[in-house]
Amino acid sequence: MKGFCLRAKSESEDCIKTYIMKVQKQFGKKVKFVRHDGAREFATNSLKDFYEDEGIEQQTTVPYAHQTNGTAERAIRTIVTIGRSMLHHAKLDKCFWAEAAMTAIYVKNRLPSPKIEHKTPFEIVYKCKPSVKHMRVFGCRTYILTPKEKRLKWDPKARAGLFLGYEEVSKAYRLYDIEAGQVVISRDVNFDESTFGLSPTISDEDVDDLDFESLDIDNDAQEPPE
Repeated sequence: MKGFCLRAKSESEDCIKTYIMKVQKQFGKKVKFVRHDGAREFATNSLKDFYEDEGIEQQTTVPYAHQTNGTAERAIRTIVTIGRSMLHHAKLDKCFWAEAAMTAIYVKNRLPSPKIEHKTPFEIVYKCKPSVKHMRVFGCRTYILTPKEKRLKWDPKARAGLFLGYEEVSKAYRLYDIEAGQVVISRDVNFDESTFGLSPTISDEDVDDLDFESLDIDNDAQEPPE
């Protein structure tokens, strides 16, 4: 399962083209058909030309009959349900829905499914079992190490944050820096999986005992990127 969070529907075209070309090159297989609900952003003239050039058949479902595209509809419903539960458990606002959805997909791809002989989707695609050593509870409190080069002598060693998910292109985590109010990417982080919430309070006492030398990401894991 693969998902994308777009700022506007107009981004759909480039996203579809890029993903199809990536899949074909990575796995050496041709995409045979694309099925969608007939929405305007999925049926542009440019996309039609792209499908024709790539030899891809374009299929559309019956208008207002979502059951005719049942596989996609069930997948969306599953991700929304998981993501909503994660936000509720973490006591996070709906503004984090995109992070929750992407993390839900990441987790779903690493769960055994009876439809594929109790293997994981990751295993089917990459022919190896996924590592789960690095996985953490969505929305839990994190302590993000501030590098020595970026802090003064009396500055705190770490910043309070929240765990939002896994970075796609590197072995790192997506974290919400509470004080800065922005998403940051880091691998130098410790987790408190029993604490949730947006309170930014943190002191040196909170981080003195944290072991930043023992990182939570398995450097030796040969896990292919998605």
